[in-house]
Amino acid sequence: MISIAICTYNNAKKLAVALESLRDLTCPPGVSYEILVIDNNSRDETRDVVRQWQGAWGPRLRYVFEERQGLSHARNRAWREAAGDIVSYLDDDVKVDSGWLTAVAAAFAEHAAAVVGGRSYLIYPSQRPAWLPEKYEILLSRLDHGAQVLVDTDRELFGVNFSVRKDWLDRVGGFDASLGRHRRSLSSGEERDLLQRIRARGGIAVYEPRAVVGHLVAADRLRPRWLVRRLFAAGKESVILAAKQGEAPPTMRAAALHAVRCCGSIPKAMVLGDLSCRSLVDRGLTAVHAWGRLYARLRLAIAPRAGTSREPQSPCRA
Repeated sequence: MISIAICTYNNAKKLAVALESLRDLTCPPGVSYEILVIDNNSRDETRDVVRQWQGAWGPRLRYVFEERQGLSHARNRAWREAAGDIVSYLDDDVKVDSGWLTAVAAAFAEHAAAVVGGRSYLIYPSQRPAWLPEKYEILLSRLDHGAQVLVDTDRELFGVNFSVRKDWLDRVGGFDASLGRHRRSLSSGEERDLLQRIRARGGIAVYEPRAVVGHLVAADRLRPRWLVRRLFAAGKESVILAAKQGEAPPTMRAAALHAVRCCGSIPKAMVLGDLSCRSLVDRGLTAVHAWGRLYARLRLAIAPRAGTSREPQSPCRA
């Protein structure tokens, strides 16, 4: 049995789109599924949207309210509530391909997987802005490692389309609640952290390209301000996760020099005549990421324990 878990926060309209896309799922023989909507303290019409769909699914669709704010809290609640052997996490702003469930089930059955991550493409409100370099689509949750299945991969897998065996969540203690989105925060890293802990214990991660979802891109995420906030958060995460794994952080001097050099590349490009919008955006966002790293390194210097996440709660303490 697979528990499809959609964690949501004040996103009722897109949640309705995600639930509608699940109507067309093809369920393979010998597999059953449930749908869990974990409402993480929403103040919009989330509960009403779920109620509207319960007529179509009956007891297969369950609504759960999680008052502790934060995506990792919501994901851990889904893990504890799930009746299935596998918890398949989907974002609340996706359109799910009809063959997604079949592909996820097959990947677990064929490869003894602990984790299966799928492919995600972007659905823009109109089209990708001309000024946005393609490489930054990763920040909008685009993931494509190619058309071949990757078994025991060390590649990144994204929470937009991320399935985990429940016994492995039990084994490693779920998601670290000190990581991940919290209200308006754009921090992440909780999936990467979970993957690293599972891999460290011998768990197999599989990339399954046939498990496909489309990710609806909100218009506000196509504004420079949002990308700046996201890149700064990503810079912080890289240092925080390294510290959590016991790796030596960059020295303050190295982090500061890197940030200054990245900033210096912007006027240098202008002097050399490289004035294309994409080039300037690329250099600017690279500098923002470097300043995020410097900020996190400074926090580590001020409070050495600031970059070390607390241990996630065990099922008994949760």
